[in-house]
Amino acid sequence: MKTNLFNRRILLLCAALACTAAHAQESAASYPSKPIHIFVPFLAGGGADAAARLVAQKLTDKWGMQVIVENRPGGNTVIATQAAARSAADGYTLLLVNSTFAINTILTPNLPYDADKDFTPVSAVGATPFLMVVHPSVPAQNFREMMSILKASKPGEWNFATVGSTGVGRIAGEQFAQQTGVKLQHIPFKGAAEVVTALVSGDVKFTIDPPSTHIPQIRAGKLRPLAVTGTSRLPSLPDVPTFAEAGMPEYDIRMFFGLLAPSATPKPIVAKLSAAITEMMNLPDVKERMRTLEFVPIATGSDAFASLLKTENERFARTIKTADIKPGQ
Repeated sequence: MKTNLFNRRILLLCAALACTAAHAQESAASYPSKPIHIFVPFLAGGGADAAARLVAQKLTDKWGMQVIVENRPGGNTVIATQAAARSAADGYTLLLVNSTFAINTILTPNLPYDADKDFTPVSAVGATPFLMVVHPSVPAQNFREMMSILKASKPGEWNFATVGSTGVGRIAGEQFAQQTGVKLQHIPFKGAAEVVTALVSGDVKFTIDPPSTHIPQIRAGKLRPLAVTGTSRLPSLPDVPTFAEAGMPEYDIRMFFGLLAPSATPKPIVAKLSAAITEMMNLPDVKERMRTLEFVPIATGSDAFASLLKTENERFARTIKTADIKPGQ
């Protein structure tokens, strides 16, 4: 009797699971049936916003359903992230994240969401490399000369500028210092404009930063680029070598961007989104637009993006621990 009852329960459970799977497949087949919203935790007008709008437009074109970008800046990306975590897990709310998402999980206490449990990765969409730039008064004409100068300097003699005290730029600078053994002094600024002003004036001698911030000043001859992270040179600065070409292949930090969905979003819908983004990122016009934004287009798929987020988190955690970076420091 007990065996029959147990078998019946197993059959009912299997039937329920089959119904759930069938419903998920049916939902994916009709998806999207209403507008999709992409929450962007940054102000309109920046590179991340432009990339999100490119993705939104291409998805709109593909599916004939509007994809809307909603800018929700504030709280060092926490406001938009919390809103996305609390949204319905139906594929109609997505969140654009960058490497700040990983840093927040390490440095921001009492987050109003669980980065691991509240989200499922959809796909990476791109990455921006980091560029070392110096003030023209620095005698180094290339990266090797810069390293010779830094190695011969006293601890703390050289400073580097970044936006904020705990952003990706800070991590980039600290990682560079740790890998080279050079002791650098960190100088945080409130925004990118202040960093540029400090560099151009010579108050700060160098930075390692996303290239889009500094290319106008480089072209004007007010800053000098020495090396860029990543596996290839920037199309906009073809004469600037990669760190690997310059003799430091182990240094390769980039800021990744990608899309997340609330964690219970049906897997078939996540797969449909991921496939659409992969297709999109291989379009010639998308590749060209991403390059004009100083992004390297990437489409990883859900599993590979999850692995990338994990790797980034672990690498940032090591750098933060070694540099003894504290929240608000």
